[in-house]
Amino acid sequence: MAAINLPRARPAVPLPKLNWWLVAGVVLLGVGSTLPVLQNSASTARGFDIRALEAEQARLRTDISLLEADVARLTTIDRIERRAAQLGLARAGEPPIFVEVDVPGPAPAQIPTEYLPGSVLEEPGPRPGWQNFLSKLFFWD
Repeated sequence: MAAINLPRARPAVPLPKLNWWLVAGVVLLGVGSTLPVLQNSASTARGFDIRALEAEQARLRTDISLLEADVARLTTIDRIERRAAQLGLARAGEPPIFVEVDVPGPAPAQIPTEYLPGSVLEEPGPRPGWQNFLSKLFFWD
């Protein structure tokens, strides 16, 4: 068998070499042109969220004002007197009587010690040396 040496077929149009600087420039241009669009859509979405929150805030302020008006209406003296009369309460006719008690209460005191007459809080004992050193070192009281 004989081999025939034929010339290789060349492509009709030679392929250009890929210029990576040009590719990087096109990618950078594409990213740079889409960023303002993304920023605009994000700020528009935030604007809608802010308006919704402002509407909610206005509604809550209105509810608070209505509740304050309701509390003011319920705490009027006339209403309290009418409600007391419905419950069978009456105004006191005489001035109040004050009673002084000189006897101490039961052994376990039922009120906090700072409100007991003549109560003195005990000072803790001297601090260890290392606590004194640290308090001077770090300016602790």
